[in-house]
Amino acid sequence: MPKPPQVHELEFIRITQNHGEFSKRLSSIQVSNGADDMAHAQHVGLCWFKLGEEHLAEAKTAAAGGTRRSAYSRAYYAVYNVSKATRYLVNGVVSLKGDDHKQASVLPDDFPDAVRWAIAISSLYQNRLRADYDNWSTTAADFDMPVPDAITSSETCVSAARTYLVTKFG
Repeated sequence: MPKPPQVHELEFIRITQNHGEFSKRLSSIQVSNGADDMAHAQHVGLCWFKLGEEHLAEAKTAAAGGTRRSAYSRAYYAVYNVSKATRYLVNGVVSLKGDDHKQASVLPDDFPDAVRWAIAISSLYQNRLRADYDNWSTTAADFDMPVPDAITSSETCVSAARTYLVTKFG
């Protein structure tokens, strides 16, 4: 069961850097309980996953309210944070800087339909960039999917990640 680390989550990430490697190193010198380390890492990953679910709910609210730009933005951030949770739990590490957006579509090798989701995440990212930064005369026509499709894509990706993580980690 995920449990918070004894320190703030960001401090846990800073100290461990790669939680999987950190746990192995400590276990090799019989200093740490690997189960506790993984429970802490799962807590951190779950925090990102919950943030993704919150963004998805906000995307749906924005779409229902007709705020299209916000809907695109939140739909992307839903999958981004779920991807971050997934990559952190499986790979042990993610970047806490803006460069991590480049990794959002790089899912673990055993993630079902990883190529499909990589394309979907990249498309949601491009729409998010347009929504957040562009205000040209062609911007409205430049979105490559309607808002309902962006919401559905995001929702389905979040669901696939949930199933994957539950199957992998329980």
